[in-house]
Amino acid sequence: MSPASLTLPFNVPYADVDRDEIILLPSLFKWLQEAAIRHANLFDAGTRMMTGRGESWVLNRLSAKIFQWPRFEDTLRAETWSSGIRGFRGYREFRVFNGDTPVLAASSLWLYVNLETKALTRVPPEILDTFPTRADPVFRPDLERLPLPPLSEQAAAAEISIRYSDMDANRHVNNTAYFDLLQTALARAGHPPRPSEIQIKFAREIPPETPAVAVRVDPVPNAAGQLPFRIELPPDTLFASGFVA
Repeated sequence: MSPASLTLPFNVPYADVDRDEIILLPSLFKWLQEAAIRHANLFDAGTRMMTGRGESWVLNRLSAKIFQWPRFEDTLRAETWSSGIRGFRGYREFRVFNGDTPVLAASSLWLYVNLETKALTRVPPEILDTFPTRADPVFRPDLERLPLPPLSEQAAAAEISIRYSDMDANRHVNNTAYFDLLQTALARAGHPPRPSEIQIKFAREIPPETPAVAVRVDPVPNAAGQLPFRIELPPDTLFASGFVA
C-alpha cells in the first residue's frame, strides 16, 4: 500500500538562494509543491489527472510559519500528507525540518477544477476511495475562517513583470511565482524580504498574456504586526491577497 504521507529530502542548491546564501521564498514553496505533486501522483491524483481527466488541483489558501530560514547546502526534508477531502476541497499539511529542527509548518486548501471550464468539480469517488488521509494535528484547523486584514490607502504599488518561466502546465502563473512577486515587492518597499509568517488567499489565476501585475504592500505593519498585501491588475482585478509578519 502506498504511504499516507510522503517525505522528500533535498539539499538547498546555489540556484535557490539569494545574495546572502539564504533560500529564496519561492524556492522554499517549490519544494512543498514538489512534495505534494509526488504524493498525489502515487495515487494518480496529481499531474497525471491533467491529461487523463482534464482536471487538476489548484491552490486556494495557505498559511505558513517559517521558524528558520535555510541556507545554501542545508540538508532538509519536506513532509506532506492529506488531512481530508470534502466535496471539491482538499486539505494538505506540510512540515519541513533541518535535522530535528523545525523549519516550516503550513496548512493549505486546494480546489478540484475542470481545466477546460474552470468550474469546481467534486473529487471523483475512485480518488476518494484510494487517497489516504492522516489524522495528525493540523497546523491551521481554522484555515478557511482566518481573516485577511484590509490594505491601507497608503500602500504603494510595485509593478512587476510576468515571465515565461512563471507559467506552468495549467497554463497560468504557478502559485510559487506569487511568492517571488511578493518577495520582490517586500524588498522594493524596504521591508524585510524573509517573513516569519505568511497567509495568502488566491482569488483567480494570472493568465499567460498578462505582461505585469501590481503588488501593493502596506508601508507599516498594522496593530497585529501584519503587513497586508494584494497582487492585482488595476483597476479591479484581484489575483491574491494576504499578509506577512
